[in-house]
Amino acid sequence: MQADEIIVLGDQVELILEDNKTYKTKIEDVTDTGLLLVAVPSLGGIQAPLYIDDRISLGFYRESGRYTTTMEVVAFEKQGEAQFVWLLQITVPFHHQRRGEFRLPTIMDVNVCEYVDGIEKEIPLFGEVGKTVVVEKVSTRDISVSGVAIKTTRDYEYGEKYLLKMPLEGPQQNTKPFLVCAEVMRVTQSSDGRINFIGMQYYGISNNRSEILARFVFSQQQQLIRQRRYID
Repeated sequence: MQADEIIVLGDQVELILEDNKTYKTKIEDVTDTGLLLVAVPSLGGIQAPLYIDDRISLGFYRESGRYTTTMEVVAFEKQGEAQFVWLLQITVPFHHQRRGEFRLPTIMDVNVCEYVDGIEKEIPLFGEVGKTVVVEKVSTRDISVSGVAIKTTRDYEYGEKYLLKMPLEGPQQNTKPFLVCAEVMRVTQSSDGRINFIGMQYYGISNNRSEILARFVFSQQQQLIRQRRYID
């Protein structure tokens, strides 16, 4: 395996179980035989339901992006009041590639809001959801059917998830924002270091959301083509 693909002591990782819930934990120990020790994580005060012989996905991050591998639960260990689990890596890490779809260079204002675990299963396509906390209002650099790039002076970390409110046209041309969750997959800086370019991939996206995004990108692409023909 390449250096980027090797999981090391201290890595912050995500365990993705069969119910698609994501639990965050940290690598506490690594053995010569490929076993990894992590604290059993919890979500909403409830411990992750892990059992011997379970096969789960483990996600970790490098500068080149996100990697996922499959782990098998092989043993549990208690240290004081803390519960730990030994995991055996059984597949080579898979590197999630950057967005491959057509990227539409477009500028629009987007509200980046705090993400709540599982919110992608509940939010409507358009509108508002509870008392969302706005992290910041940013401008996009480009958008595709699978993700968006934003410009910001704020620091973002690989793997962070957010709720995005985007001004895409809704039913009957209403003005309610389009809602979609996204995960940070890429962080780069401008040449002077003042601006961060953040690449986000949509997270937990449904078919309906994909169709709305595809229609938007296609319509804007056609508009750009017509404008270029007019200029030519």
